[in-house]
Amino acid sequence: MTIAKHEWAASLRFDMIPQVFLTNADKVLDYALQPIVDAHSGDVHGFEALVRNTDQLGCATPGDLFDLAHSIDCLPRLELLLRRKAIGKFAGIPHKNAAKLFLNVDVRLLETNDFLMPETVTILSRHDLNPASICLEVSEAGDASRMGKVKDFVKRGRLLDFSFAIDDFGKGYSQLQNLYDFEPDILKIDRFFIRSIQSDARKRLLVASMVDLAHVLGMRVVAEGVETEAELKVCRQVGCDLIQGYLVAHPSTRISDALPRYDRIASVAEAQKQSGQSDSDLLRREIRPLIALRDDASMDDVLALLRAGRAYPFIPVVNAADEPRGLIQESDIKDLIYMPFGQDLLRNKAVNNQLRKYAHRCPVADLNSRLDQLVGMIAHDDNTVGGVIITLKGKYYGFLTTSSLLKIANEIRMREAEDKNPLTKLPGNGSVTSFVIDEAANSEADRSFCYIDFDHFKPFNDTYGFRTGDRALLLFSELIKRLASSARDFAGHIGGDDFFIGLKDRGIDEVEGLMSTLQAEFRHQAESFYDPQHREAGFICAKDRTGIERQFPLLTCSISILHLPAGLAVENQDLLLRQIATLKYDAKADDTGIVTATFGHKSDQKSKTAPLAMNGTAAPGKIAISH
Repeated sequence: MTIAKHEWAASLRFDMIPQVFLTNADKVLDYALQPIVDAHSGDVHGFEALVRNTDQLGCATPGDLFDLAHSIDCLPRLELLLRRKAIGKFAGIPHKNAAKLFLNVDVRLLETNDFLMPETVTILSRHDLNPASICLEVSEAGDASRMGKVKDFVKRGRLLDFSFAIDDFGKGYSQLQNLYDFEPDILKIDRFFIRSIQSDARKRLLVASMVDLAHVLGMRVVAEGVETEAELKVCRQVGCDLIQGYLVAHPSTRISDALPRYDRIASVAEAQKQSGQSDSDLLRREIRPLIALRDDASMDDVLALLRAGRAYPFIPVVNAADEPRGLIQESDIKDLIYMPFGQDLLRNKAVNNQLRKYAHRCPVADLNSRLDQLVGMIAHDDNTVGGVIITLKGKYYGFLTTSSLLKIANEIRMREAEDKNPLTKLPGNGSVTSFVIDEAANSEADRSFCYIDFDHFKPFNDTYGFRTGDRALLLFSELIKRLASSARDFAGHIGGDDFFIGLKDRGIDEVEGLMSTLQAEFRHQAESFYDPQHREAGFICAKDRTGIERQFPLLTCSISILHLPAGLAVENQDLLLRQIATLKYDAKADDTGIVTATFGHKSDQKSKTAPLAMNGTAAPGKIAISH
């Protein structure tokens, strides 16, 4: 809608009188609150205020409403009216002190003296709230020519303890300089990048890069527009801290709908924790619970801590909501401390010596972050502090030094090394299980889990000895290493004569062909371990497990293939492992030695499929099991 149309509507309905427009706006406009929740726990972090009933003023969208107000020169007054409504509604939430209110800021308001911040502080005080409970959002999709004023806007707001978010990141101008200049507390990734992220590798890569960049710069990341569990899982996997979208809840004008915790997000997060190896226990052991100071503390408090003798030459700084604001480094104020009258100058109330003036941004990560993400943060950060501020549910939790982080990473590598098979050097049973559980829950691509078991290995081993048996195992390990050549594939040695190959991004026909070739090649090469008379006869005579001597064919292998198509996530581990066990049994009994099943279906022959009975119900995109 153009300004000319707005002026026509205004002259027709409101006679171009701002007060009439504002009076009607006060009567009909309302706010809906949409929750923004912690991706790791489902606990609410805040609520975004979204204006409603604009159609009753002849405006199809909120944008049209603000355009109309701007055209009749009452945009600041409308904004204050709306802030009173939004803050008043937020104040009615019983758990408001544990949440933030996200308010969108029209960039045209940056032309207003003081940016309406003193008036907003006054509104907050009437409801016993403080600026730390407000996050002001500026859309990155706004007019780039106005972005020069955002820096002053943010600087002035920080002095009052407001926090800031860049909204719709990636949708508009994507100027990385904005992240550097404005240092927002929150980065909200536009829903375009979140929609169907589970099936779009490019979106996944871009979002992962945005998240890594934001964390190194000390920001938290909101994934906007999350509508499916598949999108949620990928957002969690790439490190998004907060989730907003219809999967959590639709915007609602009813205060009773604003919950302190959203169980659907919590249940998905808990399922992913159980399906993967969590590093949080190791992190808790190494995190240093350093004393943090409020950003409105006095310099006397800083000097007292420094005189007390600290193991680390810095002090964490938090705001009134216990959210990290950075670190004060001793080196920044050392010159002032030791210069003549330096300490008196620091204590001088006439000088702006607020802690936030000296605070430097520092990498910030949640306690539930994956270890590889934390290591990546310090690898790309050259700060002299050497570490990461750790938060829990957005609140300051402690500090993790670079040396402690590398110690944990080394410990995990040692555990992984212990899990490797000493003969073949392939990952062992623990790694295989973790791979299967993690990939089963990740629905972005086709996955095939191939379990291989030697046939007649014991009589071969008894006849030719363990050394020759080890040579057969080494031969096969080389064959599967060569087969699993892609970085996304996985080869493992479960133990004894049991092996595993995990293949991704391959159709079921291709996987069956690869396994058939593997089986034939192993059978052919294994013949070289036999004496000529045994090769010619095609069997050996040896005792079976009951002690009875009988004929055994030459060495080969049975292969069971469980295929999970893209878009299907399986989180019930018991059901998954039961189907794998059934397939392994069937493969031993099958004439070809190869049995294939797509999850939920079983192949009696390679060209025929029949439903496989399951204890539970299947829904599109996931398997839900009731016990």
